[in-house]
Amino acid sequence: MLLFRPPLLTDRDAAAKAVAESGYNGSDAGFANVYLLRKKYGTLIALQDGFLFRYYNGEGSRRGYAFPLGIGDQNKALELIAEDARESGRPLEFCLVDEPRAQILREYFNTKAGSNSAEPALHFENNRGDSDYIYSAKILATLPGSDYRKKRNHISRFTRTYGQFELRAMTPANIADALEIEKRWLNDDGETALENTDCETPCDCAEAALAERSEDEKSRMAEYCAIVEALENFDALGMKGGVLYVEGKPVGMTIASEIAPGVWDIHFEKVIGEYADNGGYAVINKLFAEHLVAAGATLINREEDIGLEGLRKAKLSYYPQTILDKTHVTCQSRDSLCHPREGGDLPD
Repeated sequence: MLLFRPPLLTDRDAAAKAVAESGYNGSDAGFANVYLLRKKYGTLIALQDGFLFRYYNGEGSRRGYAFPLGIGDQNKALELIAEDARESGRPLEFCLVDEPRAQILREYFNTKAGSNSAEPALHFENNRGDSDYIYSAKILATLPGSDYRKKRNHISRFTRTYGQFELRAMTPANIADALEIEKRWLNDDGETALENTDCETPCDCAEAALAERSEDEKSRMAEYCAIVEALENFDALGMKGGVLYVEGKPVGMTIASEIAPGVWDIHFEKVIGEYADNGGYAVINKLFAEHLVAAGATLINREEDIGLEGLRKAKLSYYPQTILDKTHVTCQSRDSLCHPREGGDLPD
């Protein structure tokens, strides 16, 4: 049986090793994401037999078992998941599965079903909003050729407008600046989730702060708390970051962590006010990519677009090397292998 529990900071090395050995570059598998989003998605993990097992107790495409990552007997790892589903009463469903691993699931269930009359029928549902955008780190750092002329023009506009600017590596000396940028970004965006709470910091009483908020406000509040926790555990999570300064004034920040050797995940990227309007995002994107390339990065994962058309357009404008699609997999037949979710209709 799998011994699921909430992730701990001390799990980072073992989890990162399993992910690196699997060859998977999805942002969901980066340990910083697993840890920082554990409350938002009710994430549980198990580190057994050389594999990282994850279970997400969220909603929609964030509910179910993730594909086990590691090196070893994948069929045995899948058997452990099937056994855990039977013993725990969890539905046997999988989330955030890329196509190569979706094919492994097809083959595994077809083989296990054998000649059973009630062969498990798998239902695959792709949500484009879950797809990761993965780029060449060198290209993001250099912006070569005609495809990136507009990005270079944005940077030229920023340079003409402000003159003196620099990206400083994030350290204990400027972590407070990074958090201040996030607060100002929320206020500039009309966000009120950080206001009108009786707590010294909203994350200390998140449930009370979120009780009567809209879904959008809850999401923003969860991100704010994740940023706070990322900054508090910066070294323990293996983070790198940068703060963008214009004439000594902090106007933008970015935070990333390594998914696997040479593959970096951009968790947060914020530029405030007029600086965003005048090309600040193009500037911080390029300067931080330069920093990551110097640190050995070959690929940069800029995560998903969560189904927002504007965000999708922005990510596509950087011409990703790969769009990593992810699928939610459910079982439709009611047999001992499938163990579908109770209390609702099965997919057609």
